Amino acid sequence: MKQLLSILFIAFAAPAAAQDFSIDPHLIDRCLAINDETPMRCVGRQADECEQRNGGGADMVISACQAAEAEVWDDILNRTYARVLEHAKAREGWDIGYEQGQLTDAVREMQHAWIAYRDATCGHALARAMPFGSGAGPAESECQLRETARQVFQLQYIERSYRQ
Repeated sequence: MKQLLSILFIAFAAPAAAQDFSIDPHLIDRCLAINDETPMRCVGRQADECEQRNGGGADMVISACQAAEAEVWDDILNRTYARVLEHAKAREGWDIGYEQGQLTDAVREMQHAWIAYRDATCGHALARAMPFGSGAGPAESECQLRETARQVFQLQYIERSYRQ
């Protein structure tokens, strides 16, 4: 009996180890290049592909794929945020009346407020999904993915405004 349990454990553990929850950031970039008017169309596409690649359906797979794509968006967000801060700092250096730190502090405050908003929004999504048990993981990871991508687009809009 012990030997049978060991064999069953190995048989079911092996497929889980073979799962690939990776997301290719270049595919997101390519999607954004052809959907510049409606960039939200690109959000979640790679997570959906990841879910299909890993057998789909299971809440653990959905959550893992959404979290993996959210990490890619978070990397994009961090790079964009750094560029916005650079633009703000450069603009403060112009001799047109900005005080030192006025714009950079405002950018930082905006980002801190967004983090609080994202956490509250995703906390609400989690609370709504809790009665459904395992659906809570996908609800929260989908929210993190969606809200992070939205902030990327907002920061990109701000970045473009600094270039004008």
